[in-house]
Amino acid sequence: MGILYLDHEVNNLNSFKAAFRREAMVFIAETTDMAISILENNKIEIIFADHHMPEMTGLDFLRLVATRFPDSKRVILTGNAYTDEFRAAAQKGIFHRYVNKPWDEQQLRTLMETL
Repeated sequence: MGILYLDHEVNNLNSFKAAFRREAMVFIAETTDMAISILENNKIEIIFADHHMPEMTGLDFLRLVATRFPDSKRVILTGNAYTDEFRAAAQKGIFHRYVNKPWDEQQLRTLMETL
């Protein structure tokens, strides 16, 4: 299984990769441009995106990804409350799950199994 994690915080990227590298092919990206390149060149089933990114929000990134890579399962990660904007995006299929940061390794492992 191919998994992409987009986050501008390098410590989060390294922790994610270390946690899940045995179960999946894990790709990490610090920028949305890096993430798009990875998606264009690899088979990615699950995409995790931090909402607070410098170039565009994680939600905007997942909107773009939903149209270009519609078969992917998409998860938004954020430390903010679940808002009406997130609710509307979920109803439109922009993302499939919402996870609070800081994320819990076992919670994400279970989520990956159910997506």
